[in-house]
Amino acid sequence: MERLHKVSAGFVFAFLCLHFANHFVGLLGVEAHAQFMDAARLVYRHPIVEMAVMLAFFVQILTGIPLIIEIWTQKKDFIHQLQALSGLIMVVFICVHVGWIVVARMVFSLDTNFAFAASAFVVPFTYAAYGFYGAGVFALFTHMGCIVYDIFKKTNKPVGWLLLLATLGVGGYATYLLLMMYAGHLYPVIIPQEYLHLQRL
Repeated sequence: MERLHKVSAGFVFAFLCLHFANHFVGLLGVEAHAQFMDAARLVYRHPIVEMAVMLAFFVQILTGIPLIIEIWTQKKDFIHQLQALSGLIMVVFICVHVGWIVVARMVFSLDTNFAFAASAFVVPFTYAAYGFYGAGVFALFTHMGCIVYDIFKKTNKPVGWLLLLATLGVGGYATYLLLMMYAGHLYPVIIPQEYLHLQRL
């Protein structure tokens, strides 16, 4: 189970590197975000690649839940508990986030672009969006930090702790920047009416 979880994690990690690169390019502006997305979609919107990514996410969830239960039932150490908690948050986030994207694309024929993400921060859902997206992004960095710690704990535990704390620090700042960007605090964000209508459903 754990081996399969690690194998599927490789595919998920490759996609997330591209996906988060797209988010961070957005710090340069909406137009830069759109240009990068158009190029990136040539890769991850290919039917075979998209199917592989979705399968990898499904395997991650399917194998991750038993691992979370194992960690909690066996009452493992604090780092494992943190890894399990961040994993559970990511499971919830992925299910809701991907589900909402599928509904937007398949039911409402909307492009899940910058405006789609930014529309979540419109009143009355502003604070819920901060909590939901903030928890999802920070949980990812927390999970990765725990993995890095686990790699070094046997050979050099102080380095493991240092890398864990560094990952949490970077994750916290990255989460802050992305929330501020999509909420329109870094530069003006104009959201088309069709996306505002989606959020009122």
